[in-house]
Amino acid sequence: MASPAPPPATVSTATENPSSSTAAGEGGNQDSTFECNICLDTSKDAVISLCGHLFCWPCLHQWLETRPNRQVCPVCKAGISRDKVIPLYGRGSTGQQDPRWYCPLNLPLVYFQ
Repeated sequence: MASPAPPPATVSTATENPSSSTAAGEGGNQDSTFECNICLDTSKDAVISLCGHLFCWPCLHQWLETRPNRQVCPVCKAGISRDKVIPLYGRGSTGQQDPRWYCPLNLPLVYFQ
């Protein structure tokens, strides 16, 4: 007589998997900071592109100013512009003004028509 088939493998849940709980715990210790995709540091005056990439406004501003004829996302090369990024405001954020209206030196931008 043949031996019985082994029982089916069980699927681990997040509570049974110690690496999952560690990863979740580490995410909570980051104090809700985000990393800029240009300087790879904590984003200052964070903005997010329509393609979903996060940047410091000063970094993205410099990127756009040095490439006025080819304004593309530094990560995925999708079209990007000052008007097509969204500022992110975190809980406890002190600067509630839209960072896109200031250049990196905190001087108001001048528009010529």
